[in-house]
Amino acid sequence: MKYAIVSTTNYLLLVDLQSRQVRPLENGCPEYYGVSWFADASDLTMSHSGLNNGDLIDISSYAQSEKGWLSSGDLRSRAILSAPHQIFCAPDNRVICTNTGRNTVTVLDLKQPTVFQEASISHARWDRLALDNITGDHLNSVFLRSDRLYVIAHGHSYGSKLVTFHYPSLEVIRIEVLNFRRGLHNIWVTADDQRISCDSENGRLIDLDCSIPLWESGAAIYTRGLAASEEYVLVGESQRANRIARSHTSTGLWILDRRTWTSIDYLCLGPYGPVHEVRLLDVPDDAHHGHIFNGIELLLKKDATRELSEQKLTAASFASGAKLTWGGYRPVFGSPTTLPDGAKCAPPDELCLTVKQDQSESNLAFAYAFEGQVEGHVSVVLGYHGNGADRSMAALLLQPAGSSFALSVWRNDGLEWVRLPNIKASNLPRFGTMQLLATEYQATLSINDEEIITLSAENLGLERCDQALGIRWIGASVRPVEANYLAE
Repeated sequence: MKYAIVSTTNYLLLVDLQSRQVRPLENGCPEYYGVSWFADASDLTMSHSGLNNGDLIDISSYAQSEKGWLSSGDLRSRAILSAPHQIFCAPDNRVICTNTGRNTVTVLDLKQPTVFQEASISHARWDRLALDNITGDHLNSVFLRSDRLYVIAHGHSYGSKLVTFHYPSLEVIRIEVLNFRRGLHNIWVTADDQRISCDSENGRLIDLDCSIPLWESGAAIYTRGLAASEEYVLVGESQRANRIARSHTSTGLWILDRRTWTSIDYLCLGPYGPVHEVRLLDVPDDAHHGHIFNGIELLLKKDATRELSEQKLTAASFASGAKLTWGGYRPVFGSPTTLPDGAKCAPPDELCLTVKQDQSESNLAFAYAFEGQVEGHVSVVLGYHGNGADRSMAALLLQPAGSSFALSVWRNDGLEWVRLPNIKASNLPRFGTMQLLATEYQATLSINDEEIITLSAENLGLERCDQALGIRWIGASVRPVEANYLAE
């Protein structure tokens, strides 16, 4: 037993249990939760929520939460899952997933992205309707043995349940109320039918059929994540903290003697946040499906910290090469990444603003492109005098509108943003070149040399149109266009 994989909110970790070395493999697809793989596969299959779980507080947030997906190598499911938790790669080449926010167990075939099967144990369609109106069962853990699918329902404050489904029909065989136990995670049914689970709230490991715990940590921790070889059992440890502080709290891993249920070792992995999943890779994991993972050598070649160093150095090199391109602009706020062509890319959560160095320049031009799944916008800014804040300007804003893009005009008076009525343009391109030609009295915006709109200073609520120009963007990339391009 040498290698374990551990998922946390923001990281996927490879742990060498012998050398105690911890290697961050990924941190770009949060939130990480479930980890599994198919027999003979060299790619991990994982579940991702695509959101901050702490934001799920009411029906409105849950209704917008179906951003979760499954990934496996180059395959990726549609984003139809709500806060998915543990997963299990089944022998029929489908992935069994706890679609926790949607209060169901969902089974997906990554090669048939429009087909899925689901089952629930109650009529509730969401995990909660409000902080004080919890309607769901919080299905969080799955384990398959033969044709029996075992599912833990966390149960919030109402008490946990163990649900047994027939697989693959997903017909409910039994729903067992687990006495007064609450907040359980993980279910492992051994070959001799011992039923083991993490009593998370009490920081221990339990046998569902015994009143005395199998193992206790002796500390105020949260246990979640369970793996087992013939001789050892691994239990994930999370530090207790409020939701805001959780993402960088201490991450730990306990190693127990399976015969005596005593602690053999404890590994402090680092400040990677709460443990969601633990799997053994190089030996059969009895708490999983028992198939050794064939892609260990590929994982050993990955290192998120090294990749991040390379990305940072590369971006710095690109930024150095783009000094002339951006020489006429002064950044106001935001930290975009510089691309090989000198464009600066702002992710969907990073609003950026840059303005002309010479505030009296009356013309502006830049290439733009929206990134991936579009959630952003790009604006030409006029009359900026916000002193470093996102205020006091007019903005000609391009953003998604159905299958194309539309332009709207906004004004911020220093206190609030107001959309100017009856001013819009539609069916605009996803990428191209924006050009603003301004005089004291009016401004004309063109895209790809086609005039889109002309507005007066009075329309925009500005004293004049030809000063303090800039670019404001998020979820897109922009790059100033040189004057000789405009002259062509």
